[in-house]
Amino acid sequence: MPIDITPLSSADLPTLGSLDHDGWLHPYNPQLKHFRPALTSREAAIDWWIAKQTRRLNSPPNPNEFFVKCEDSETGKIMGYAVWVINAGEGEEEVKATWHPEGSVEREFAERFINGLWAFLGERVREKHMDLHALVVSPSHRNRGVARALLNWGTALADTLGIPTIISSLPSARGAYEKCGFGAIEVIPPNPELDDEEMMKTSAKWRELRSEDLSGWLMWRGVGRDWREGDEVPWKV
Repeated sequence: MPIDITPLSSADLPTLGSLDHDGWLHPYNPQLKHFRPALTSREAAIDWWIAKQTRRLNSPPNPNEFFVKCEDSETGKIMGYAVWVINAGEGEEEVKATWHPEGSVEREFAERFINGLWAFLGERVREKHMDLHALVVSPSHRNRGVARALLNWGTALADTLGIPTIISSLPSARGAYEKCGFGAIEVIPPNPELDDEEMMKTSAKWRELRSEDLSGWLMWRGVGRDWREGDEVPWKV
């Protein structure tokens, strides 16, 4: 199947909004709810995503961010997308989960989870690198090389820039990334602050959110070639 990887435009957002919603549901992603508001319908979730990306496209361009789509070059059908970001390795700013109501359990949990994740990565990856912020493939177009093409686009750019590539992967996606040349370096554990004794004791919602597996895998690909057994990373594991 002939594939093209090109920057997306505002005209692509309605198609990508549906693709994004359905793609993240299968397989289920237990982390996603902490990065997005709790919306009650598919339509509301898609509208929220489209509005967010419209604001992004209407903002001054970020030269370190690349939002690309993968389409069938014969039919023009969009099959997936990826967001790549050149990260200076200086750590992330503290996140405020403003998509959740102020004072809510959901907001407090999301902030602890996200900031714990960023802190874990920031303690290890302190050099300039390429980050995969999102990769979604339409459920009806999986196992056709779409994800590999989107990954190859990002790693080719990283190789050109002479920087390694990092992915914070769900456990369910680890195998797919390994097949595309990434090494699974270490488990990313949930922030220990999520095991807050008082919150676990007093909040049923907190216990519900904490009951899910929020671990991940730190994936790494060096400059110029795929991961090989025995390769070393520039931090102590």
